[in-house]
Amino acid sequence: MKKKIFLSAVLFVLAGNIVFAAGGNQEIPGTQQVEVTASEIRQKKGDIEGKAEVEVKSSRRGKLNRFISKVRGKSWKLVWDDEFNGNQLDGTKWAYWENGNPWNAGNYLDENGNLVNQYGFNAKQYYLRDNVKIENGNMIITLKKETDKKVKIDGVDRKILYSSGAIHTRNLYNVQYGKIEMRAAMPKGIGTWPAFWLWPEGYSQATGGPAVGEIDIVETDGGEMNRVTGTVHVLKSDNTYESFEGNDYKIGKWSKEKLTNFNTYAVEWDDKEIKWLFNNKVYKKFSYKELERKGLQNPFKQPYYIMINVALSEKTGGDGDVDFPTEMKVDYVRVYQKK
Repeated sequence: MKKKIFLSAVLFVLAGNIVFAAGGNQEIPGTQQVEVTASEIRQKKGDIEGKAEVEVKSSRRGKLNRFISKVRGKSWKLVWDDEFNGNQLDGTKWAYWENGNPWNAGNYLDENGNLVNQYGFNAKQYYLRDNVKIENGNMIITLKKETDKKVKIDGVDRKILYSSGAIHTRNLYNVQYGKIEMRAAMPKGIGTWPAFWLWPEGYSQATGGPAVGEIDIVETDGGEMNRVTGTVHVLKSDNTYESFEGNDYKIGKWSKEKLTNFNTYAVEWDDKEIKWLFNNKVYKKFSYKELERKGLQNPFKQPYYIMINVALSEKTGGDGDVDFPTEMKVDYVRVYQKK
């Protein structure tokens, strides 16, 4: 018979082949031979990941004694990462998102007390480098509610309502295809809007016509802490966006998965499609054939840079129940290429 189960596996190399072995006293109902599909077998840093079929020799009691099999399928090589183990942001890998670099830093009040919305999306935050820190092996972005904070814009002191942080790799690192992964704990509260996303290296802002496409690896809404969203947006010739949202990942009421705890968020991106993963589980796929069907240019065959930020937006509810200050903690960002 065939039986699908999830297994904890130890990876090692035998005679030049990648293999894994597992043991224990696990019940395997059925006959003397069972075919098992093990999903998401990973080394610590994800160097090897894939699916394997194994032949299991079981005892008369139906206990799983041992098995060895070559891993088949995808094999990944780590090509870039930041584990955030220092005491400050690595300037060879990241730059701060500040006013004019690469986009406007956020929103402020003009001389009449009206909100100037540079960032768009009804956002309220202003990005400051002081809101990004490295601590205890994490990169931490803090979203704060300000009472009398001013920033200098075009030589004039302007009051801001909220401050946050954002970083990017533009002009430092870009990637075309592979697996891009972040392990992070998200902030909660209505209006909080953390994001881990990709933008074309050749474009610093949301302009440029059909050549521009956005890959959102993950966005979460602090007011809906049971939902993980990933999507793509394509800029059309009239400078409006076509979005392909698809299915979100829904966390069950009794699940041990909590967005305020550390989870992994990733895309697997190649020349045919993009897949979204939450804790190594694929929950969404986007084929470029969708673009062809709508007569849209494909912008996803070019290098992209990485961005991480935390916004506060009326689009996701304003600051309804946020316990300020609130934080997004990032354990690592890793990029893999297929071997």
